[in-house]
Amino acid sequence: MLDKHVSAWLLFLTIHILCISASQSEIIPYSSSFLYPSYILAGLHGFFLYLCTKSLMSNSPKDFRKEYISIAGYIAIAVIGFIFYNSYPQTITVITRILAFLCNALFIILAVRLFHRYKKFLQTHFSNIDKLSFNWMRFLAFGLIILLSGALVLVLLSEIFSFPVSLYSVFAIIVLLFVNVLGFRGIKHSTIFNQTIIPYNQGQPEKQPATNKEETSYANYGLKQEDAIILSERLKTYMEDEKPYTNMDLTLKDLASALDTYPHYITQVLNTLFNQNFYEFINTYRVEEVQRRLHDSQFMNLTILAIAYDCGFNSKSAFNRIFKQKTGLTPSEYKKQ
Repeated sequence: MLDKHVSAWLLFLTIHILCISASQSEIIPYSSSFLYPSYILAGLHGFFLYLCTKSLMSNSPKDFRKEYISIAGYIAIAVIGFIFYNSYPQTITVITRILAFLCNALFIILAVRLFHRYKKFLQTHFSNIDKLSFNWMRFLAFGLIILLSGALVLVLLSEIFSFPVSLYSVFAIIVLLFVNVLGFRGIKHSTIFNQTIIPYNQGQPEKQPATNKEETSYANYGLKQEDAIILSERLKTYMEDEKPYTNMDLTLKDLASALDTYPHYITQVLNTLFNQNFYEFINTYRVEEVQRRLHDSQFMNLTILAIAYDCGFNSKSAFNRIFKQKTGLTPSEYKKQ
């Protein structure tokens, strides 16, 4: 669904640019008739951003029914506005601009919240998330926010001052440049279109009936405090003896299978006893293993990055960032000391 929604958005951007250009043209007959549609189309970019963000979490068209219904309502209001546009052009224009701004703001906020929820989900279930965190989508969100803010400023300036060059044409050029940068980044990070999307509900805890009213907030998970302590000791022993964190593709499900327990039990132990999520827990061990090997003469012939990969990291940027978070030093600085 993600590639379809991104493709639809790019097509929509093209149509929007054409409407803006046509509305300012002196060659096209009845060019002013394209002005109102350009206002309406301006309010749908946030909606497409939200669709693309939600596509990271679901491949089923059924999961997008509410979004399609909400945007159908927006279009219905736009059609009503179009009917009365010739009679009340100024009033309808103001209302349409406000509506477009509110629609964009709402869906952008929802998209950002959804993105952060998904990132937390990844950190709960995966030990390496850099190739799953979709920085490309973050670029898309912030780029859109800047574009819409710029459009709002241009509208205000065009109402207050008179310019020899149409600000709408300038904005169309800016949007065109954004589309080109977007396409370039999409090609550069082409794995975003062919990687397997991980459903948001994959690995979510299956609630179990509580056996005791005095159990903690994890009552529905069915693991008592004393059992959690026992599992935590088993977990530490397994991590120290077997070093599963050296596996780049280690997941919560893999670790639970090795310990013959449920994934949500491990999540409970990590959250309540270690005050960490799965991602933080595993990468703490990886950093400690890198530190140990940097002190070991047996690994002197290896580069820092080679050691990092052997310890389970799957990218240089992730390793450098996490290592500095844990030690306060870059890997190179640490090695020199």
